[in-house]
Amino acid sequence: MNYRHAFHVGNHADVLKHAVLLFCLDALQKKPTPFAVLDTHAGRGLYDLHSEEAVRSPEWQDGIARLWDWPNPPPLIARYIEAIRSFNSDGSLRTYPGSPALVTTNLRDDDLLMACELHPEDHAALKRAMPRKANVQVHARDGWQALGALLPPTQKRGLVLIDPPYEAPDELQRTARELGPVLKRFGHGVYLIWRPLKSESALNAVDAETQAQGAREMLRADLWVDTPMPTGRLMGSSVLLINPPFGLREALTEALPFLAEAMTKGRPGWRIV
Repeated sequence: MNYRHAFHVGNHADVLKHAVLLFCLDALQKKPTPFAVLDTHAGRGLYDLHSEEAVRSPEWQDGIARLWDWPNPPPLIARYIEAIRSFNSDGSLRTYPGSPALVTTNLRDDDLLMACELHPEDHAALKRAMPRKANVQVHARDGWQALGALLPPTQKRGLVLIDPPYEAPDELQRTARELGPVLKRFGHGVYLIWRPLKSESALNAVDAETQAQGAREMLRADLWVDTPMPTGRLMGSSVLLINPPFGLREALTEALPFLAEAMTKGRPGWRIV
């Protein structure tokens, strides 16, 4: 409950996570049948890049700010930048939309967002930031508990975004444990799981456990802007997709080398597993 995303908003990890999120949303919209999105750890929804937190820890300057005026980025990144620009109509980068805000701009009338945030202050901010629509639900509930309570959705199709704060020592391993029962009930859903990249062996072990829990098709993308370190400042992140949309691997193969170079702070790199 101590983690506050406002200190890290718009950094390289957000760039990777949100670019992939938008690709998944676009893929879901290609079919006319409605879909649901469960955001288990939704945060505040909207972030002011001139706020006290963002000024004290301006990680966005080495993330979204480096891409803001980049000419001809790869399609995956161009789509992401376009989405962020839609929240900054005057062309000046000041507001950064979190995942629930990005989802709301990609919902049709029959689609549904279920955004969960347990931190009282962030939950209140999330309610203020979200549009007051019947298909946008804001829950003050534990995101892990929501996996069992809110899935499967009545829409039958959907995306589950899991991005916990990773404050607890076992939170990385907990992701694999929590997915087991959920995959039995909603095995055909698309799952997007963000993780800090500090130990490749730890991620490999969690991915093996996730597969053992029943995940069929998986895609993992790692991005680092400097040498990953077990402790200290976050230099890399990883997204794991279960049931990834068609074409995502190819889009990432083009986008990741670009991102590694564009946002580098030292020794960048990337990989797709």
